[in-house]
Amino acid sequence: MNKPFPIRIRTFVVPLAGVALYYYVQFVALSLCALIYHEENTSMLLSRYFGSFSIIESAIMAVCLFAWFFTMRKTTWQTVRRDNLRAAHLLTMIPIALAMLGIVNLYMIGIQFLSGHSLIIKDLLDEYTRSASIGSGTRGLETAGYYIGVGIFIPVIEELLFRGIILGEFLSTMKADIAVILTALIFGIMHMQPVQIVYAIACGLILGYVYLYSNSIFLSILIHILFNLLGGILPAIFANNLSALNILGFIEIVFILAGVFCILYLRKSYRNKMIREG
Repeated sequence: MNKPFPIRIRTFVVPLAGVALYYYVQFVALSLCALIYHEENTSMLLSRYFGSFSIIESAIMAVCLFAWFFTMRKTTWQTVRRDNLRAAHLLTMIPIALAMLGIVNLYMIGIQFLSGHSLIIKDLLDEYTRSASIGSGTRGLETAGYYIGVGIFIPVIEELLFRGIILGEFLSTMKADIAVILTALIFGIMHMQPVQIVYAIACGLILGYVYLYSNSIFLSILIHILFNLLGGILPAIFANNLSALNILGFIEIVFILAGVFCILYLRKSYRNKMIREG
């Protein structure tokens, strides 16, 4: 008979607390930026100082997560998987990150096609385009802050929260597939923007299985960083070169197959390890 998974209140409290903390920190960071730059219009504030906002948000969230892990070091910290990465695992980083971008590209192609046949989808796509271009108005140090914050700090924070804390809690109380799917749903819905939710769920599924199969938060962090950096920096570099952007998008779509093979490799390695350890 299979051993039943424990049912406990913290399995419901942990994800709720994690998401609430994430939004609260965003509110605090936004309030601090408004105070520092004397700008009450949220849209104007984020368009000009998104770099500062992302850095402040990451710093506050890092302090909160440190306090969480330190306070719960005998429970939550123990659920975070931190195996050392093998060289073979590191080689999967780029293909999986590019595959995630390829999935996003295919999804956006589909949304753009549907927007020509539905006013609702067109309005949602226009809203997404506006929200996605918030950081494009930054200049100088703000641009550097944007890439450092969004490209490096925020992926680390999100992986520690969603894969480390929330998925870690779910894995200790339910079957792995259900845990990964639930975490991906929370991760996707947390983004709130309707167009973004769908591909965020897909990326959450991939990062969840990477975390599960590699048994390490480090690999999911590295892949998330690559995804954000490649998805933000490369389009900015080739913003005025439509041909280069199309070639880049095609390459990312081609890498979907390579990403699938990498996930399957991680899965096989994980299962072999489980067999060896009995």
